[in-house]
Amino acid sequence: MWEEWKQRLENLTWTQKLLICLTYDILDMTVGRLLIPVPFLGEVIGCAIFTPMFGKAGLLYGLEALDMTEQIDGFIPTATLIALANRPR
Repeated sequence: MWEEWKQRLENLTWTQKLLICLTYDILDMTVGRLLIPVPFLGEVIGCAIFTPMFGKAGLLYGLEALDMTEQIDGFIPTATLIALANRPR
């Protein structure tokens, strides 16, 4: 199951990946604490989604875990920044 999920994420176009990242960041900013009440679970889910999409750069999403208060990370669109940094040239 994981290999199928990974393959689907790898085969997305960059625009589709950007839309997924924007959606994830908007949800994180607005209702993230309500949807994912367990601390750091959002970061684990983010890494699981963005690592297959962007390779090792997707692991940078784990940097959101540095904010122990969960107050600031919602205002930094980490996933979107990763997508923009990995835009094909």
